[in-house]
Amino acid sequence: MFRTIRFVLLLSAFTVMSAYAQSWPSRTVRFVVPTPAGSSVDIVARVVAEKLGGILGQAVIVDNKPGAGGTIGVDAVVNAHDGHTFLLGYNGPLTVSPSLSPKPPYNVQRDLAPIILAVTQPNVLAVRADLNVNSVKDLIALAKSKPGVLDYGSVGIGSLSNLSMELFKMKSGTYMVHIPYNGGPAAALALSKSEVHLLFAALSNVQPLVKAGKIKLLAVSNAKRSVAVPELPTMAESGFPGFDATTWNGFLAPASTPADVVQRLNKAISQILAMPDVQQRLLVAGAETAGGTPEQFAALLKSETAAWMAVIERSGIKLD
Repeated sequence: MFRTIRFVLLLSAFTVMSAYAQSWPSRTVRFVVPTPAGSSVDIVARVVAEKLGGILGQAVIVDNKPGAGGTIGVDAVVNAHDGHTFLLGYNGPLTVSPSLSPKPPYNVQRDLAPIILAVTQPNVLAVRADLNVNSVKDLIALAKSKPGVLDYGSVGIGSLSNLSMELFKMKSGTYMVHIPYNGGPAAALALSKSEVHLLFAALSNVQPLVKAGKIKLLAVSNAKRSVAVPELPTMAESGFPGFDATTWNGFLAPASTPADVVQRLNKAISQILAMPDVQQRLLVAGAETAGGTPEQFAALLKSETAAWMAVIERSGIKLD
């Protein structure tokens, strides 16, 4: 009898969840973006939201909640219980910050449900124009001949640009001094003014300065060559097999979100990412469409968290 009652209860719960998914969304859908308006993450969210409203039959808005390295925005979604609030996140607060913060306000694996990997963005190894190097090999030779003389900029302590360079230092056996800046534009400007020698940065932050002849690009840190700069070799091609420091943006939901809703959003966003006009708009903004299943995105989150945790522990990076 108990088995029968349990089966009936499970069947009832499934029926309720299925009915909810079919009637969802019943009001405005909100995408929380943990970066300021106008940022690369914000642009991706707004391009997708513009198309998604028509597919879902409800308004879709973007709500910027920057601060604390993105953790404020992520925490807001973790604690949302309205069934209509979701996140467009990125590496920092999802796979890096959990290893840097002694008491993170959330657990990504427990508190969030991956929906889809939306885009990747090429990270590039950039050097100032007057530095006498034209390849990664040249840069390593220079750094080894002058240990501690070269300094590198980043978009902040614990940022992907910081960790990418620490990974490069470990793999190349070089020593360079870290100088953090407040965000990508500030770090790129510092490089163009020769305040630092090199920088790992999002292509969108340095591209105008490259065109102006103030910065040179040596490689991309992604696992494969970028459509935006196909002439640049990867770090793997430059002598570092397995080197992958890709910036990405992905959609996630609170863990309590019904699986049917997650799948519905995955299907809708996949459809949007396949649209030629969307791909072109995002490429102009420096982003390449990705896609895939929730399970594939979950696997990326898990593997990348472990990889950056190892780099953080070995480098001794700590937040003040």
